[in-house]
Amino acid sequence: MRNIFAIKRGERLFCLVAVIAFIALNGLMVAYNFRLFTKGGNFGFWGLFFDHYTVSGFDNLSYMTMSRWKIYYQLYRHPLLPTFFYPFYYVNHWLMDETGANFAVFIEAFLNVIASTYSSLFIYRIFKEVLDLSRKDAVLLTVFFFSFASILLTCFVPDHFVFSLFFLTMTLYIAGKAMKREKGRMKAWQTMLLTFFATGITFTNIAKIGLADLFVNGKRTFRIKHLFLGFILPLGALFAIYAYQQTTFVEPDVKLQAKVKEKKLKKDRKFAAKYEKQHEFMKSRTGTQVADNRFFEWTDLSSSRTDAIVENLFGESIQLHQKHVLEDVNKSRPIIVRYSSVFNYIAELLVFLLFLGGIIVGWRDKFLRLCLLWFATDIVLHIVLGFGIIEVYIMGAHWLFVIPIAVAFLFKRIRKRQAMIGVRLLVALLTIGSMAYNLSLIIPFMLRGFVAPQ
Repeated sequence: MRNIFAIKRGERLFCLVAVIAFIALNGLMVAYNFRLFTKGGNFGFWGLFFDHYTVSGFDNLSYMTMSRWKIYYQLYRHPLLPTFFYPFYYVNHWLMDETGANFAVFIEAFLNVIASTYSSLFIYRIFKEVLDLSRKDAVLLTVFFFSFASILLTCFVPDHFVFSLFFLTMTLYIAGKAMKREKGRMKAWQTMLLTFFATGITFTNIAKIGLADLFVNGKRTFRIKHLFLGFILPLGALFAIYAYQQTTFVEPDVKLQAKVKEKKLKKDRKFAAKYEKQHEFMKSRTGTQVADNRFFEWTDLSSSRTDAIVENLFGESIQLHQKHVLEDVNKSRPIIVRYSSVFNYIAELLVFLLFLGGIIVGWRDKFLRLCLLWFATDIVLHIVLGFGIIEVYIMGAHWLFVIPIAVAFLFKRIRKRQAMIGVRLLVALLTIGSMAYNLSLIIPFMLRGFVAPQ
């Protein structure tokens, strides 16, 4: 496959519009608490960002990492992220020394625009080149995808999900193109790079890279050479990076912080009371874990699955709730929030029915089955095991693209002209409505912090 990052002549206008849209979205994040978040100097960046940043539950650890070098990420889940941001930490500190301002928000915005633009391009190409839709239908379904609340937010918040979206959409595009070619294959070096970067961003992505390789290569996936180059070598490299960071940075810092906290709890009664209150609050948010182990600390077997699916998985992921807009469930948002209007539930039902209809008519397609298996891994992780179930809506970048891909099969398989017009019109109305509705809640929320105290 030729250079997949090269923008073709027919894609230039699409990419230009996408870049402008993503710059505008990231402008909202730059404006959010602008005066506070651009303060440079030697002070507590953790307190600055943690106390004044709240966007739905998305993390701002990249801001912290680029402001002061420290391992804030849980390495067993995101082994590559600190390494990725390390060069940008040096760039930011050089700029901070020269100007007195913190440029972390601008660096993050730049990275988000690039990742979001290419994610949209890969999604568009999946519709156009893998599923053979017309250009208009490909654009419609791409915008439909980016009208979802979780995806709109993913494109500008300082979290890792936009990078996962970038690598996952790239993987689907590469796998889809390979499936279309006679005797098409995913080469070992492609799998190696995808395994290293996608898994390094979020470790659970390894399951999706493995499934994509298996669907394309079949039994060849299990050849010793392919297994070694495609999986064992990059996973070994990630483990080495993890081990180095854990022993060099994390463990000494954990010991230091434990001593500091112990002394402060003894001497500062207000801090001790606040710490205990926060500890009890977090316990109230924790359900029954699968096992008493740090690898299962975010699992939850006791929360209502029905509420989680209706209000969060297919609810908040696609349409924000009118109440508790973009609040963090670990700070103030209730675990379950209901919509104030029945129209939100109608829209949710229509999206689900389009999704289900696409699955039914496209079930025999190998590419769709791959996408659905990807979706199944997220269902097992978040709904069955309950990993992050109370804020599952922030993880939509890992699976929401399966919905428009399924809907694409309705576009492909419906033969009656009037029915086809009806489906296109329905998707267009849902797209316009969802985009306008979500932005009407997002924009005021983000801009209200533009003028912040010094």
